[in-house]
Amino acid sequence: MKKSLLLTTLLLVASFSYAEVLDFTSGVTIDTNYDTFGSTATESGISFSGSDLGNVVSAYWDTAQDLSSWATATEAIISGSMTSAPTSVFDVILYDSNFNTVTLSGGSWVNISNVGSDALVIPANSFAWNDVTAFDINTGGAGETVTGTITNISIVPEPSTYALIAGFAAFLFVAIRRRK
Repeated sequence: MKKSLLLTTLLLVASFSYAEVLDFTSGVTIDTNYDTFGSTATESGISFSGSDLGNVVSAYWDTAQDLSSWATATEAIISGSMTSAPTSVFDVILYDSNFNTVTLSGGSWVNISNVGSDALVIPANSFAWNDVTAFDINTGGAGETVTGTITNISIVPEPSTYALIAGFAAFLFVAIRRRK
């Protein structure tokens, strides 16, 4: 019984850690050849300030990121804070080591300013999710000033993941209850 309880607990913890996160608070280097915002990478995230008209935050990770579970996801959440947020939108472009790309679209500076995060659409494609090496955040507004810090992007687990978590929780509850 103890082994089954331990296994269930481990599976439940693994389910909660399912959502892989692209962390911008460590292991990130600004690519000064392409970054037009004059961004800085700190332990708080990536900070930037400038015109939202065609500027780019460009950076890469010190080691490739394995985001294999993102291959079937349809939505990601970008988190951060804004001190100046125009009403324009932005996209996040991810690169693999062969410079293949996938574009996460539909980000809004205002949503990050108001609630600290915003949803991005992940298109279905054959991107190498296990080898993400760099990213760009592209703006395309009317030239207003945008100032903020982006901390991470994480996927929104599929409904089947929530069902799996609920099933493990129910099994764990029954196992504990029977033990008593």
